[in-house]
Amino acid sequence: MPRLKIVPKHEDRNGWWETLPPPAPANVLKGERRVHTVIVGAGVCGLAVAHQLGRHCPDSEIALVEAERVGFGASGRSAGFLLNVHSHGAPKRTDILRRNIRLWESGLSDLRGIVREFRIDCGWHEFGRIYGSAGPNGERHIEEIAKTLEQLGLDRRWMSRDEMEERIGTKFYRRGLYTPGSALVNPAALMRGMARHLPLNVSLYEQTPVVGFEADAHAYVVETEAGRMLSDRLVLAAGVYLRQFGIAPGRYVPMTTYASMTDPLGEGALALLGTGKPFGLLASSEYGATIRLTGDNRLFVRNLFKFNPNSPTPAPRVCEIGKLHRKGMLNRWPGLKDAGFSYSWGGTMAFTWNDGAVFGEFAPGLYAVLTNDVSPMTRGAAAGRLLADLMEGRDSELLRLQLEIPSACRLPPRPFLDIGIAIRRGLLHAAARKEF
Repeated sequence: MPRLKIVPKHEDRNGWWETLPPPAPANVLKGERRVHTVIVGAGVCGLAVAHQLGRHCPDSEIALVEAERVGFGASGRSAGFLLNVHSHGAPKRTDILRRNIRLWESGLSDLRGIVREFRIDCGWHEFGRIYGSAGPNGERHIEEIAKTLEQLGLDRRWMSRDEMEERIGTKFYRRGLYTPGSALVNPAALMRGMARHLPLNVSLYEQTPVVGFEADAHAYVVETEAGRMLSDRLVLAAGVYLRQFGIAPGRYVPMTTYASMTDPLGEGALALLGTGKPFGLLASSEYGATIRLTGDNRLFVRNLFKFNPNSPTPAPRVCEIGKLHRKGMLNRWPGLKDAGFSYSWGGTMAFTWNDGAVFGEFAPGLYAVLTNDVSPMTRGAAAGRLLADLMEGRDSELLRLQLEIPSACRLPPRPFLDIGIAIRRGLLHAAARKEF
């Protein structure tokens, strides 16, 4: 049986996860089990597949296998923006954007419906988002974002420097652009809530990393550290680890972004943050900082991209990156010098060259889905549900839209890929240095 070279294992912290109550003990797969379908990966894609497939096939046994704990991995490490639309750079082709928006809004609607149906406590806030610009690069990009939103006929409102200061407490930004329609959450809480309310025919196994798999004449065989699973169908929703299974090698780039978060701020610190109410801010530049004030009064800062082709960043390196986040915080709010970051972590997502998809049936009974590029949470929720529809032959206009997305194209081989990424990363960092 082919062995996987890399098993997901984060050594650093996850602030979203650590602010939640301790979960129940993990259900670890031991021994051998036979089911109809195995889903590998319990991030947003895998959970979406499990929910939809469980509804479609109530009499079939389905197993969802997660290497770590649900909510501790990539989906639970995001910034918690559930976006209905997002775009950087010059205005894009509106027909493609409108297609993507329909998918993203579908994913957002799915997540909203699950949160409401099961009353999942994940800090859901229908805030929308603010784009902020602090320097020349930010000014150029915020104008481009505004033009794209105008072409799409979407609501937006300019915010002056004074309005930004009144709302979030800093004149760091020259101006802002507010647009409604998206939500903010604690992503780890959302993932854990979705896992708690899986359909009854879906069994969840955590702390059960897959170490090998193969197909024989009768079944797919998935081997874990302490057991094995046999199934008629196999769904791979393992994020950037998909290539370990031979899916889309050389067609996406694993990029890690880093975040830090404080403990709840006191009244004095909150008074420095404008109205002191929750907000979510995205930099207009591709390399700028993402800032949030959460519903439980924690300040969150995310910045810095790193090409991570092999494994998560070691914990000591993540702690060093947290010092850069503190500098960014103090550049905006010098009065928060006594507010330190209690958590710093990294999260890895996939980027494709052509905004292409990894979606569909790759061999008889073998399916895969990857959420990539912008709007990964809502994109992943929609793609996971639609993959389950595809598996059960349930056609829809949205599924046809998903299938119209071109496949992720092949990237240059390493080390040429590494060199190209380093150059682009350096150029973006230099251009957006005032946005950090």
